[in-house]
Amino acid sequence: MAHDILTEIRGGAMIVTFNRPVHGNALNTEMANQLFNTLKLVTTDRAIRAVMLRGSGGNFMDGLDMTIYAGDVAKGIERHNELMLPYHSAIRELHVMEKPVLAMVTGKVTGPGLSFMLASDVVLAGQSVEFNAGFTSYAITPDGAASFFLTRKVGAAKATEILMLSENFDATTAERLNLVNGVVDDTKLQDEALHWIDRLADGPTKAFAGVKRLVSNAFHTEINSHMALEHAYWGSSTRTFDFREAVKARIAKRPVKYSGA
Repeated sequence: MAHDILTEIRGGAMIVTFNRPVHGNALNTEMANQLFNTLKLVTTDRAIRAVMLRGSGGNFMDGLDMTIYAGDVAKGIERHNELMLPYHSAIRELHVMEKPVLAMVTGKVTGPGLSFMLASDVVLAGQSVEFNAGFTSYAITPDGAASFFLTRKVGAAKATEILMLSENFDATTAERLNLVNGVVDDTKLQDEALHWIDRLADGPTKAFAGVKRLVSNAFHTEINSHMALEHAYWGSSTRTFDFREAVKARIAKRPVKYSGA
């Protein structure tokens, strides 16, 4: 079986690499299945405290592998439907897992690649990266929760423009729209991304999980409900070993060493 997804453990982090470089890492069914199975294991593995997504060969992910439509288009639609379950399941895992997810984006980021980036919690982009929703270029509507995440990040008007027109935009524009957390020189991007993932993997994992859920819920709860949710997560975080460690370390004036517990 081809290894369309590569994994590497770095301390408390798992680095997940899209590995179809000849095809620009375009998503196909086997790749989606491998990714979902990987993320499903990550979700329950307490030793893994953060996840980093990246692509091999210079691209993050250049859309969907359109060869699934080769020959009979009706058969292609069936193949696409088969891809949707693991693809959407992988997106859901990224969104719901109680661990921070960082995307290091380079080269082409289109279609499903944009969806995987949008589902991540933190995004670092290389200066030469090129974004494009790409869906309407094939007269299809968005998938992978692209319309869900994009609308929340940039607002309805800009999301409609990006999704309808399928025009290229660069890293500077993505940063201005708050789609990425930082733009880094291509030659320094890998080192910067590894620095970020190390910080995330060494941090208070359960507190990060609370932040992730609170930010997500902020879009559809009114203030009183949201403050009640904040209080619930606050109470949960004060019962962690990491909270006790932080308090003891501050009092002793020594560095904090989080365990993620």
